Amino acid sequence: MYVKIPFESIIDFKTNISEITKMSLEHDYNISEGLVLGNFYVSGEYKTHEVSVNTEPFKYTLPFTVELREDIKKDTLEFNIEDFSYEITDKTNLKVNIEYSLKALVNEEEVFERVNEEELNSELEFIDEFLNQEKINEEEGENDDERINEESENVVSKNEEETKEIALEESKDLKEEEKEERLGETEEKTIMETIKDSDDTFVTYHVHIAKENETLETIANFYSVPSSIITEYNNCDSVSTGDKVLIPKIDE
Repeated sequence: MYVKIPFESIIDFKTNISEITKMSLEHDYNISEGLVLGNFYVSGEYKTHEVSVNTEPFKYTLPFTVELREDIKKDTLEFNIEDFSYEITDKTNLKVNIEYSLKALVNEEEVFERVNEEELNSELEFIDEFLNQEKINEEEGENDDERINEESENVVSKNEEETKEIALEESKDLKEEEKEERLGETEEKTIMETIKDSDDTFVTYHVHIAKENETLETIANFYSVPSSIITEYNNCDSVSTGDKVLIPKIDE
């Protein structure tokens, strides 16, 4: 076994503390009825004022107590100071921080007995929980048939609703497809009518879909066609994203 233990104490000097000029720490302890009883002895010298040349001595006893485990071999116990620090927290108060450690061998037989006892208690708790759950299951089993019937009815009802929803969605999809087909036919008819009404010198054309930030001028430059011809042929002065623009090509 090895454990570190922190210890903190605030010492009231009753007089002003300007500076600690000397500090020392001593300790003693003894073991009694499973307890470590001991004292820390903090001593040194301090100044009461900054400009003071003289120092005053001090010594304080700080008791501590630690409870030991039953499986500790007390004759193997080692006590060590791991860390020690202090600070003036007020004009008359000194805060002391001490970290010490306890190290000792453990009686393996007692550890084994304690582990077996803990395992036994754990198994008994598991058995109790299992029996309680079985009792609950028996009580709930009386209502299982009614609950199953209700769940079956709910499933059937839910399936019927889902079937109706699927049929409705399929109907909507068919209507959307028919609508898109009609729109396509209308656009094609409009384009063809425009071609028929145009000058006979144009025998081929391109259909350009306008992109974001495109204008009639940029489209005309791309196809090397005068923008005035595109404006006249499409009967428009501007285009928006997604518009279909006819690009006539003069038969050379």
